[in-house]
Amino acid sequence: MSDTIQSRIRRPMQNRELLQRGAADVNDRLDQATQKMSDRLTYAYQRAAAAFTAYLNFKDTRGSRFGDDEGVRPIMRAPAYPESHIMTFSILAGMVLFEGVLNAYFFSKGSDLGLLGGWIQAITVAFTNVIASFFIIGFLGLRMLQNPHRPFSFAAACIFVPVAVLLITFLNFSAAHYRDLLEINAATLALADVAPSGEILTPITRALTFAPFETLEALLLFILGMTFAVIGAFKGATFDDRLIGYGAAHRRLVAASSHLAAVLKQLPSGRSADQFDEDGEPLVSASVGDHATTRERAIALKHEIDDVFAEEVEEALAASRSRRQQRAARDTREDVYASEPPPRA
Repeated sequence: MSDTIQSRIRRPMQNRELLQRGAADVNDRLDQATQKMSDRLTYAYQRAAAAFTAYLNFKDTRGSRFGDDEGVRPIMRAPAYPESHIMTFSILAGMVLFEGVLNAYFFSKGSDLGLLGGWIQAITVAFTNVIASFFIIGFLGLRMLQNPHRPFSFAAACIFVPVAVLLITFLNFSAAHYRDLLEINAATLALADVAPSGEILTPITRALTFAPFETLEALLLFILGMTFAVIGAFKGATFDDRLIGYGAAHRRLVAASSHLAAVLKQLPSGRSADQFDEDGEPLVSASVGDHATTRERAIALKHEIDDVFAEEVEEALAASRSRRQQRAARDTREDVYASEPPPRA
Protein backbone atom coordinates (compact mmCIF):
# COMPACT_ATOMS: atom_id res chain seq x y z
CA MET A 1 0.00 0.00 0.00
CA SER A 2 2.76 2.39 0.92
CA ASP A 3 4.60 1.56 -2.31
CA THR A 4 1.53 2.44 -4.35
CA ILE A 5 1.16 5.79 -2.60
CA GLN A 6 4.84 6.60 -3.07
CA SER A 7 4.69 5.74 -6.80
CA ARG A 8 1.69 8.01 -7.26
CA ILE A 9 3.53 10.84 -5.51
CA ARG A 10 6.73 10.24 -7.50
CA ARG A 11 4.97 10.20 -10.88
CA PRO A 12 3.97 13.91 -10.96
CA MET A 13 7.47 14.85 -9.89
CA GLN A 14 8.93 12.85 -12.78
CA ASN A 15 6.51 14.42 -15.22
CA ARG A 16 7.46 17.85 -13.94
CA GLU A 17 11.15 17.07 -14.43
CA LEU A 18 10.50 15.83 -17.98
CA LEU A 19 8.59 19.02 -18.81
CA GLN A 20 11.36 21.18 -17.40
CA ARG A 21 13.98 19.19 -19.31
CA GLY A 22 11.95 19.47 -22.53
CA ALA A 23 11.52 23.21 -22.05
CA ALA A 24 15.25 23.57 -21.51
CA ASP A 25 15.95 21.62 -24.73
CA VAL A 26 13.54 23.83 -26.67
CA ASN A 27 15.18 26.95 -25.29
CA ASP A 28 18.62 25.64 -26.22
CA ARG A 29 17.47 24.92 -29.76
CA LEU A 30 15.92 28.35 -30.05
CA ASP A 31 19.12 29.93 -28.78
CA GLN A 32 21.16 27.96 -31.29
CA ALA A 33 18.82 28.90 -34.14
CA THR A 34 18.89 32.54 -33.08
CA GLN A 35 22.69 32.53 -32.87
CA LYS A 36 22.95 30.86 -36.26
CA MET A 37 20.64 33.42 -37.83
CA SER A 38 22.55 36.23 -36.15
CA ASP A 39 25.83 34.90 -37.57
CA ARG A 40 24.29 34.67 -41.05
CA LEU A 41 23.03 38.24 -40.78
CA THR A 42 26.42 39.51 -39.62
CA TYR A 43 28.19 37.76 -42.48
CA ALA A 44 25.68 39.02 -45.06
CA TYR A 45 25.94 42.57 -43.71
CA GLN A 46 29.75 42.57 -43.75
CA ARG A 47 29.83 41.07 -47.25
CA ALA A 48 27.37 43.63 -48.63
CA ALA A 49 29.17 46.52 -46.90
CA ALA A 50 32.55 45.45 -48.34
CA ALA A 51 31.12 45.01 -51.86
CA PHE A 52 29.29 48.35 -51.66
CA THR A 53 32.41 50.20 -50.50
CA ALA A 54 34.50 48.62 -53.27
CA TYR A 55 31.87 49.49 -55.89
CA LEU A 56 31.64 53.14 -54.82
CA ASN A 57 35.42 53.39 -54.70
CA PHE A 58 35.66 51.98 -58.23
CA LYS A 59 33.10 54.49 -59.49
CA ASP A 60 35.02 57.38 -57.92
CA THR A 61 38.51 56.33 -59.02
CA ARG A 62 37.64 54.31 -62.18
CA GLY A 63 39.58 51.40 -60.74
CA SER A 64 42.83 53.26 -60.18
CA ARG A 65 45.48 50.93 -58.82
CA PHE A 66 46.34 53.13 -55.83
CA GLY A 67 42.84 54.58 -55.32
CA ASP A 68 43.94 58.00 -56.56
CA ASP A 69 40.98 60.05 -57.82
CA GLU A 70 42.94 63.19 -58.78
CA GLY A 71 42.12 64.12 -62.35
CA VAL A 72 39.88 61.08 -62.81
CA ARG A 73 36.28 61.69 -63.76
CA PRO A 74 33.86 59.51 -61.77
CA ILE A 75 31.73 56.96 -63.60
CA MET A 76 28.21 58.27 -64.11
CA ARG A 77 26.63 55.17 -65.66
CA ALA A 78 25.76 51.61 -64.75
CA PRO A 79 27.99 48.83 -66.11
CA ALA A 80 27.00 47.14 -69.35
CA TYR A 81 27.50 43.39 -69.66
CA PRO A 82 25.35 40.43 -70.76
CA GLU A 83 23.22 38.78 -68.10
CA SER A 84 24.42 35.32 -69.10
CA HIS A 85 27.56 34.18 -70.92
CA ILE A 86 26.07 30.85 -71.98
CA MET A 87 25.06 32.20 -75.39
CA THR A 88 28.55 33.62 -75.98
CA PHE A 89 30.25 30.30 -75.21
CA SER A 90 27.67 28.48 -77.33
CA ILE A 91 28.46 30.69 -80.32
CA LEU A 92 32.20 30.19 -79.88
CA ALA A 93 31.80 26.41 -79.59
CA GLY A 94 29.55 26.37 -82.65
CA MET A 95 32.12 28.28 -84.72
CA VAL A 96 34.93 25.94 -83.66
CA LEU A 97 32.90 22.82 -84.49
CA PHE A 98 31.65 24.22 -87.80
CA GLU A 99 35.09 25.24 -89.00
CA GLY A 100 36.61 21.96 -87.80
CA VAL A 101 34.03 19.75 -89.50
CA LEU A 102 34.21 21.82 -92.68
CA ASN A 103 37.97 21.31 -93.06
CA ALA A 104 38.31 17.82 -91.60
CA TYR A 105 38.06 16.08 -94.99
CA PHE A 106 40.58 18.32 -96.72
CA PHE A 107 43.13 18.13 -93.91
CA SER A 108 42.75 14.33 -93.79
CA LYS A 109 44.57 14.06 -97.14
CA GLY A 110 47.85 14.95 -95.47
CA SER A 111 47.41 12.94 -92.26
CA ASP A 112 48.42 9.34 -91.57
CA LEU A 113 45.33 8.91 -89.35
CA GLY A 114 42.97 9.68 -92.19
CA LEU A 115 39.74 11.48 -91.39
CA LEU A 116 40.41 11.43 -87.64
CA GLY A 117 43.80 13.06 -88.09
CA GLY A 118 42.33 15.65 -90.43
CA TRP A 119 39.58 16.47 -87.93
CA ILE A 120 42.15 16.85 -85.13
CA GLN A 121 44.22 19.24 -87.25
CA ALA A 122 41.17 21.21 -88.36
CA ILE A 123 39.68 21.50 -84.87
CA THR A 124 43.07 22.59 -83.48
CA VAL A 125 43.39 25.37 -86.04
CA ALA A 126 39.78 26.47 -85.51
CA PHE A 127 40.10 26.41 -81.70
CA THR A 128 43.31 28.44 -81.77
CA ASN A 129 41.82 30.92 -84.21
CA VAL A 130 38.56 31.53 -82.32
CA ILE A 131 39.80 31.37 -78.73
CA ALA A 132 42.90 33.48 -79.37
CA SER A 133 40.78 36.11 -81.13
CA PHE A 134 38.23 36.06 -78.32
CA PHE A 135 40.62 36.25 -75.38
CA ILE A 136 43.77 37.98 -76.65
CA ILE A 137 42.35 40.47 -79.14
CA GLY A 138 38.84 41.03 -77.79
CA PHE A 139 38.69 40.41 -74.04
CA LEU A 140 42.12 41.82 -73.23
CA GLY A 141 43.32 43.95 -76.13
CA LEU A 142 40.26 45.88 -77.28
CA ARG A 143 39.00 46.41 -73.72
CA MET A 144 42.40 47.75 -72.61
CA LEU A 145 42.32 50.21 -75.50
CA GLN A 146 39.15 51.67 -73.95
CA ASN A 147 40.92 52.41 -70.65
CA PRO A 148 43.22 55.36 -71.43
CA HIS A 149 43.32 56.30 -67.72
CA ARG A 150 45.51 53.23 -67.23
CA PRO A 151 48.63 54.27 -69.18
CA PHE A 152 50.60 51.03 -68.82
CA SER A 153 47.74 48.76 -69.90
CA PHE A 154 46.77 51.16 -72.68
CA ALA A 155 50.33 51.31 -74.04
CA ALA A 156 50.67 47.52 -73.87
CA ALA A 157 47.39 47.12 -75.76
CA CYS A 158 48.50 49.58 -78.46
CA ILE A 159 51.51 47.36 -79.13
CA PHE A 160 50.02 43.96 -78.42
CA VAL A 161 46.75 44.19 -80.38
CA PRO A 162 48.37 44.81 -83.82
CA VAL A 163 50.84 41.98 -83.16
CA ALA A 164 48.00 39.62 -82.20
CA VAL A 165 46.01 40.61 -85.28
CA LEU A 166 49.04 39.86 -87.50
CA LEU A 167 49.54 36.47 -85.83
CA ILE A 168 45.87 35.48 -86.22
CA THR A 169 45.93 36.61 -89.86
CA PHE A 170 49.11 34.63 -90.51
CA LEU A 171 47.57 31.55 -88.85
CA ASN A 172 44.59 31.64 -91.21
CA PHE A 173 46.87 32.43 -94.15
CA SER A 174 49.07 29.41 -93.39
CA ALA A 175 46.07 27.11 -92.89
CA ALA A 176 44.64 28.21 -96.24
CA HIS A 177 47.99 27.58 -97.96
CA TYR A 178 48.17 24.14 -96.33
CA ARG A 179 44.78 23.29 -97.76
CA ASP A 180 45.91 24.72 -101.10
CA LEU A 181 48.98 22.48 -101.12
CA LEU A 182 46.87 19.43 -100.25
CA GLU A 183 44.56 20.10 -103.21
CA ILE A 184 47.49 20.60 -105.58
CA ASN A 185 49.23 17.45 -104.32
CA ALA A 186 46.03 15.39 -104.72
CA ALA A 187 45.58 16.66 -108.28
CA THR A 188 49.21 15.91 -109.10
CA LEU A 189 48.95 12.35 -107.83
CA ALA A 190 45.70 11.82 -109.72
CA LEU A 191 47.24 12.94 -113.00
CA ALA A 192 50.52 11.11 -112.34
CA ASP A 193 52.21 13.95 -114.09
CA VAL A 194 55.18 14.66 -111.84
CA ALA A 195 56.44 13.32 -108.56
CA PRO A 196 55.10 15.18 -105.54
CA SER A 197 57.51 17.59 -103.92
CA GLY A 198 58.12 18.18 -100.23
CA GLU A 199 56.48 21.63 -100.38
CA ILE A 200 53.31 20.23 -98.85
CA LEU A 201 55.15 19.85 -95.55
CA THR A 202 56.13 23.53 -95.43
CA PRO A 203 52.92 25.63 -95.58
CA ILE A 204 54.39 28.27 -93.25
CA THR A 205 57.41 28.77 -95.51
CA ARG A 206 55.10 29.23 -98.49
CA ALA A 207 52.91 31.63 -96.49
CA LEU A 208 55.98 33.75 -95.68
CA THR A 209 56.51 34.26 -99.40
CA PHE A 210 53.01 35.81 -99.59
CA ALA A 211 52.22 33.63 -102.57
CA PRO A 212 48.62 33.94 -103.80
CA PHE A 213 46.10 31.14 -103.36
CA GLU A 214 45.71 28.77 -106.27
CA THR A 215 42.35 27.20 -105.39
CA LEU A 216 38.98 28.67 -104.53
CA GLU A 217 38.70 26.42 -101.43
CA ALA A 218 41.83 27.96 -99.91
CA LEU A 219 40.47 31.47 -100.43
CA LEU A 220 37.14 30.51 -98.89
CA LEU A 221 38.93 28.91 -95.94
CA PHE A 222 40.91 32.10 -95.34
CA ILE A 223 37.77 34.27 -95.53
CA LEU A 224 35.89 31.91 -93.20
CA GLY A 225 38.73 31.83 -90.68
CA MET A 226 39.08 35.63 -90.63
CA THR A 227 35.31 36.03 -90.29
CA PHE A 228 35.24 33.74 -87.27
CA ALA A 229 38.25 35.60 -85.84
CA VAL A 230 36.41 38.93 -86.12
CA ILE A 231 33.30 37.45 -84.49
CA GLY A 232 35.41 35.98 -81.69
CA ALA A 233 37.16 39.32 -81.09
CA PHE A 234 33.80 41.12 -80.97
CA LYS A 235 32.42 38.61 -78.48
CA GLY A 236 35.51 39.04 -76.35
CA ALA A 237 35.27 42.84 -76.39
CA THR A 238 31.61 42.73 -75.32
CA PHE A 239 31.99 39.86 -72.83
CA ASP A 240 32.13 42.35 -69.95
CA ASP A 241 31.99 46.10 -69.40
CA ARG A 242 34.63 48.04 -71.32
CA LEU A 243 36.09 49.37 -68.05
CA ILE A 244 38.12 46.47 -66.72
CA GLY A 245 36.88 45.42 -63.30
CA TYR A 246 33.70 47.54 -63.31
CA GLY A 247 31.39 44.69 -64.28
CA ALA A 248 32.98 42.35 -61.72
CA ALA A 249 32.53 44.92 -58.94
CA HIS A 250 28.88 45.41 -59.91
CA ARG A 251 28.18 41.66 -60.00
CA ARG A 252 29.72 41.20 -56.55
CA LEU A 253 27.53 43.98 -55.18
CA VAL A 254 24.37 42.57 -56.78
CA ALA A 255 25.10 39.10 -55.38
CA ALA A 256 25.89 40.45 -51.90
CA SER A 257 22.79 42.67 -51.90
CA SER A 258 20.56 39.76 -52.94
CA HIS A 259 22.05 37.58 -50.21
CA LEU A 260 21.49 40.28 -47.61
CA ALA A 261 17.87 40.71 -48.72
CA ALA A 262 17.29 36.95 -48.51
CA VAL A 263 18.70 36.81 -44.96
CA LEU A 264 16.58 39.78 -43.87
CA LYS A 265 13.43 38.08 -45.17
CA GLN A 266 14.15 35.01 -43.06
CA LEU A 267 14.40 37.03 -39.85
CA PRO A 268 11.34 37.23 -37.58
CA SER A 269 9.52 40.53 -37.85
CA GLY A 270 10.42 43.22 -35.33
CA ARG A 271 8.73 46.53 -34.71
CA SER A 272 11.91 48.53 -34.43
CA ALA A 273 13.23 47.32 -37.77
CA ASP A 274 10.03 47.18 -39.80
CA GLN A 275 8.84 50.75 -39.29
CA PHE A 276 9.44 53.02 -42.26
CA ASP A 277 8.48 56.58 -43.09
CA GLU A 278 6.48 57.74 -46.12
CA ASP A 279 9.56 57.69 -48.36
CA GLY A 280 10.37 54.10 -47.44
CA GLU A 281 13.28 54.99 -45.18
CA PRO A 282 13.67 53.11 -41.88
CA LEU A 283 12.76 55.11 -38.80
CA VAL A 284 15.72 53.71 -36.85
CA SER A 285 18.98 55.62 -36.90
CA ALA A 286 20.93 52.60 -38.12
CA SER A 287 23.41 54.53 -40.23
CA VAL A 288 24.48 56.92 -37.50
CA GLY A 289 23.44 55.41 -34.18
CA ASP A 290 26.17 53.77 -32.14
CA HIS A 291 23.66 51.51 -30.40
CA ALA A 292 21.87 50.33 -33.54
CA THR A 293 21.55 46.59 -33.96
CA THR A 294 23.07 44.65 -36.84
CA ARG A 295 19.61 44.15 -38.28
CA GLU A 296 18.92 47.89 -38.31
CA ARG A 297 22.27 48.62 -39.92
CA ALA A 298 21.65 45.89 -42.53
CA ILE A 299 18.26 47.35 -43.43
CA ALA A 300 19.74 50.83 -43.77
CA LEU A 301 22.58 49.47 -45.94
CA LYS A 302 20.13 47.63 -48.20
CA HIS A 303 18.14 50.84 -48.72
CA GLU A 304 21.32 52.77 -49.50
CA ILE A 305 22.36 50.19 -52.10
CA ASP A 306 18.91 50.34 -53.70
CA ASP A 307 19.14 54.14 -53.79
CA VAL A 308 22.46 54.01 -55.64
CA PHE A 309 21.04 51.58 -58.21
CA ALA A 310 17.98 53.83 -58.64
CA GLU A 311 20.19 56.90 -59.13
CA GLU A 312 22.14 55.10 -61.88
CA VAL A 313 18.88 54.33 -63.70
CA GLU A 314 17.66 57.90 -63.32
CA GLU A 315 20.96 59.31 -64.61
CA ALA A 316 20.86 57.00 -67.62
CA LEU A 317 17.28 58.04 -68.40
CA ALA A 318 18.15 61.73 -67.99
CA ALA A 319 21.13 61.37 -70.34
CA SER A 320 18.93 59.59 -72.89
CA ARG A 321 16.29 62.34 -72.70
CA SER A 322 18.95 65.02 -73.11
CA ARG A 323 20.35 63.34 -76.22
CA ARG A 324 16.87 63.01 -77.73
CA GLN A 325 16.13 66.66 -77.03
CA GLN A 326 19.40 67.77 -78.60
CA ARG A 327 18.73 65.61 -81.64
CA ALA A 328 15.20 67.01 -81.98
CA ALA A 329 16.49 70.59 -81.65
CA ARG A 330 19.15 69.95 -84.31
CA ASP A 331 16.59 68.44 -86.67
CA THR A 332 14.30 71.45 -86.11
CA ARG A 333 17.08 73.88 -86.97
CA GLU A 334 17.92 71.91 -90.09
CA ASP A 335 14.26 71.91 -91.19
CA VAL A 336 13.99 75.64 -90.62
CA TYR A 337 17.19 76.28 -92.56
CA ALA A 338 16.01 74.07 -95.41
CA SER A 339 12.61 75.84 -95.60
CA GLU A 340 14.14 79.32 -95.85
CA PRO A 341 14.35 80.67 -99.42
CA PRO A 342 17.87 81.13 -100.80
CA PRO A 343 19.15 84.74 -100.80
CA ARG A 344 18.76 86.67 -104.03
CA ALA A 345 21.87 87.46 -105.99
